[in-house]
Amino acid sequence: MAVASFGLAARRLLPLDTGSGAEVGVVRSTNIEAAVKQAVEMVGGIGRYVGRGDVVAVKPNIAFNSPPQYKATTDPLLVRTIVDLCFQAGASKVYVFDRTVSNPKLSYVTSGIQRAAEEAGAKVLYVDDVTSKLYKKISVKDGIYLRDTLVNKHILESDAFINLPVAKQHSTAGLTIGMKNLMGISGDNRSRWHWDIHQAISDINMAVKSDLTVVDATAIMTRRGPTGGSLSYLKDTDTIIASAGVAQADAEATLLFGMKPQDLGYLRLAEEKGLGPIGSYSRKEISL
Repeated sequence: MAVASFGLAARRLLPLDTGSGAEVGVVRSTNIEAAVKQAVEMVGGIGRYVGRGDVVAVKPNIAFNSPPQYKATTDPLLVRTIVDLCFQAGASKVYVFDRTVSNPKLSYVTSGIQRAAEEAGAKVLYVDDVTSKLYKKISVKDGIYLRDTLVNKHILESDAFINLPVAKQHSTAGLTIGMKNLMGISGDNRSRWHWDIHQAISDINMAVKSDLTVVDATAIMTRRGPTGGSLSYLKDTDTIIASAGVAQADAEATLLFGMKPQDLGYLRLAEEKGLGPIGSYSRKEISL
């Protein structure tokens, strides 16, 4: 498969009005829909990311065949709310998908994400095989470990890419949040990434920009991640985090685990590679 000659679609991200917005918005609430809407508004509103006629790619974590209450996957209500906001902003199409670890047809249904996304009007795409029809190889400029990578064409051809991770402990990466969620846009052999996972995670995030990251931290998985499987592994935090900067969103989420952003190798590398500061950024926090 040849390296694609085209680059990522031009993004329409507008300057943030620093008088009314922040780099990171944090909302504490048991009302997920209200918290998502408020968090997005705090970082400029959906119109900063999605315009009339745009095609939007939405990437939740749907990796496992797990019910939503176990938080191995992104909350379906968060997905539905984001899809609703995209259409309210004038999006022409919204695609929702992930390259799952478990069987996609089971994972999409068991997680509740397929139903939530389709009810909101999104097109849900199954990723069964890595083919040249679905994936394009792109070069990773200044990549340290990944010099090239296969990327789902719906990401490359979209006008806006919205990253919807769930925050949880991960046995090899430490935590999986927004930056690691991009493993699901790649068609690479997963074991390839695990040889040097922190470099790989930071490299893919240099090549593919998440225009908006909204983190499901309503209940965080503090152990036995990333699969979990018991409510006893969870800690209720009732938090939604939004940011145009995926590294900043992840940095904020680490605090919920009693960690510092610098504790994660890929976050340290993200800062070194110019993906933004992880220790100092403007933030707003409210409780609903």
